[in-house]
Amino acid sequence: MSKFIKRAGLELLIVILIIIGFCTNYLYSKKAVRSGNITLPGLTGLVNVRFDTFAIPHIYAENETDAYYALGYVHAQERLFHMELLRRLAKGELSEILGPKLKSTDSFFRTLRLKQFGNEYMQKANKTTPAFKVSQAYLDGINHYIHTRPAPIEFDILKIPKKDYMLSDIVSVSGYMAYSFAAGFKSDPVLTFIRDELGQAYLSDMDYLPSAVPPLKLLTDTHKSLAQMAGLVADIETIHSPVGFFEGSNAWAVQGNKTVSGKPILSGDPHIAHSCPSVWYEAHIITPNLNFYGHFLSGVPTALLGFNQKVAWTLTMFQNDDLDMFVEKANPDNPDQVWSNGKWTDLKIEHEIIKVKNEKDLVLKVRMSKHGPIINDILDTLNKEKRPVAVFWAFHDFSNDMLNGLYELSHIDSVFQASDALKKIHAPGLNFVMGDTKGNIGWWAVAKLPKRPDHVDPNFIQDGSDPSNDYLGTWPFESNPQFINPESGIIISANHQPQDFGNGIVPGYYNIENRAQRIETLLGQKQKNWSLKDMKAVQLDTESAFYKRIKEKEVDVLKRVPAIQNNEISKKAFEIFEKWDGFHHLNTKGAAIFYTLHYYLAKSLFKDELGDDLFKAFLRTRFPDKAVLKIMDLENSPWWDEKITSKKESQKDILSSAWFQTIDTIKRPI
Repeated sequence: MSKFIKRAGLELLIVILIIIGFCTNYLYSKKAVRSGNITLPGLTGLVNVRFDTFAIPHIYAENETDAYYALGYVHAQERLFHMELLRRLAKGELSEILGPKLKSTDSFFRTLRLKQFGNEYMQKANKTTPAFKVSQAYLDGINHYIHTRPAPIEFDILKIPKKDYMLSDIVSVSGYMAYSFAAGFKSDPVLTFIRDELGQAYLSDMDYLPSAVPPLKLLTDTHKSLAQMAGLVADIETIHSPVGFFEGSNAWAVQGNKTVSGKPILSGDPHIAHSCPSVWYEAHIITPNLNFYGHFLSGVPTALLGFNQKVAWTLTMFQNDDLDMFVEKANPDNPDQVWSNGKWTDLKIEHEIIKVKNEKDLVLKVRMSKHGPIINDILDTLNKEKRPVAVFWAFHDFSNDMLNGLYELSHIDSVFQASDALKKIHAPGLNFVMGDTKGNIGWWAVAKLPKRPDHVDPNFIQDGSDPSNDYLGTWPFESNPQFINPESGIIISANHQPQDFGNGIVPGYYNIENRAQRIETLLGQKQKNWSLKDMKAVQLDTESAFYKRIKEKEVDVLKRVPAIQNNEISKKAFEIFEKWDGFHHLNTKGAAIFYTLHYYLAKSLFKDELGDDLFKAFLRTRFPDKAVLKIMDLENSPWWDEKITSKKESQKDILSSAWFQTIDTIKRPI
C-alpha cells in the first residue's frame, strides 16, 4: 500500500509538472516580443524598434511605410484583442463572439451604418495619398502579426476567428468615435418629449429657452420608440460597450512671452473613460523626414494627438450639434414609403445579417429616408403606430477625410499650416489646440457646420415631411470658431460653448463653463514665468466652484429638515457635507456625499416625468447639472412634484428624501 501511494503521488506530481509546463509554455507564447530580430516580409529596409521603460515603442525606419508597418505589428502584439472588440463594436459584430445579449447593440450600429459606410467610403476614396499608403502598411503589419503569431488568450477563450484588418475597418472605428461625441442621440428625444408631453414650463425650469416651434404632437408609441432607442444608447455607454467611451477633455496653451522658457506650453487632458488596456497607445516614429510622437486608437494608424519637432497639438470635444432627427410621415397604405418633396417616396431598404453566438443569424431590416437611417426601428420594428424617425449625421458625409487630415497634421512645421489639414475633418467635431517652436499658439473648432433655416431649433426633432426644415448647405471652414495668437496669450478649451465669430452661436451640447472658468482663474494668477511645474499644478487642480454652488443651495434647504439631526450618521454626514469646499482630494468625503446626493436628487426630480429609458439618457447628457442649479432656485417648479404620488411634494420634501437615500447608501459610519 505504501509503495502504491508513493507511486500514485509521483504520478500526480508528474502530471502537475506537465500541466505547469504546458501552461507556462502557453502563456509565454502569448507574450509580447520586445527584443531580438523578427523578419517582416513587407519591409523594404531595416527597422529598429526600441521599447523604453514604459514599453512605449520608438520606431526607427528608413521610410514612413516601413515605420507604419512596424507600428501595426507592435500595436497588434499589445492591443489585438482591444482592436478586435473596437472593430466589432463599431461594425455591429459583437454578438458573434459574446452572445445574444449584444444583439440590440449590434442592431444599433448596423442601423447607423458604420460597417456599411466604411465599405462605401473606401470604394470612393483616393487610396493613392500618402495617408492611405501608410494606413495600408499599418494594417499589413497587424495582419502579418495575426498570421504569424499566436492569438491573445481572449481569442482562445471566446473562440474568435482570426480575420484580416481592412481600410474600411479604420473608417468604421472612426465612426464609433464620432458616435461617442454625438449627444443628439440622447438629448433630442429627451428635449422633444419634455416640450411635447410636459410643456414649456418644464423646459424653462431646466434653463432652456422656450421653443418657438410648436409641438410635433407625436403619438405615444413614437415617443416610446425614441425613448427605447435613447435608453439603449445610454446602456451602450455604461453597460454594453466593452471598450472605453470617448468623451470630454480639457486643453489650454500659454504663449512663450508668459513662460520661463520663452516657448509656448501646451497642456492636454483627454477625458477618456477608464479601460484596460488603455484606449490610447503611444508610439514614436523616426524616419529621415519625420520625427513624430503620437497617441493612437486601437486599429487607427493616424494619431489623434501628438507632436513633431516643430508643432504639438492636443484636442477636446467641440460638442457641436452635428446630428438632427427628422420624424417622417409614413404612407398609411405602405409603411416603407414616406412623404418627401411632395410625393410618397420609397425608403431605401437593406438587409443586414448579424451572426449570433449559439443562435441563428439575425436578419436586420435597415430603412433609410433622404435624411438618413430610421433610428427607431431598432427595438420596435413591429409597431405600426409609431412614425419613423430618421437621423441625419455629419459623419455620413463622404467628403469627411479624417485620415488625410490627421496624417498631414503630423507633418506641419507651424500652426499657420494647420488649417489646410484640419478643414478635411468634418466629424467628429473636435477642438484642436496647438503650439509651435516659433512661439505661436492656435485653436480651431473643427467640423463641417450645417446651415439650418432660421426657424429650425436643432435641439428638437424636426418634421421630415416639410422640406423647409432641411439643411441649406454648410458653412466654409474659414467661418468656424478659430484664432491664432490671441491678445490674451492664453487659449482654453474645456467643452464649453465658443463665442460668436460672426455667424451666430454654433448649436451644440456644450458643457457648462465651470471648468473653463476655473482654468482661466488659475492661469490668471501669474502674468508670466509659467513653468512645467506650474502647469502640472493646474492640471491636477480639483476644485469645482460650480458644484460647490449647488451644494450651498442644498445645504440651505436641508438645514430646515430637523430629521437630519436625529441620526448620528446623518448628522455627521451633514457636517462633512456642509464644510465641503468643492475640492476633490483623494478620499474627500464631502465630495462622495455630494455626488451620491446629486444622483438621488436628479432621480427624484426627473425620473417620474421622463420614465426609465429617457431618464437613463438624461443622465448621460449635460442637462442634470445645469437643470439642478436652476431648479434649486425655483421652489414652485413643477419638477419638484412627484407624478407617481397623490400628494404635491415640495422642494424640501424631495431634497430630504434624496438626502436619506444618500445616507442609506453609505454602508459604514463616516
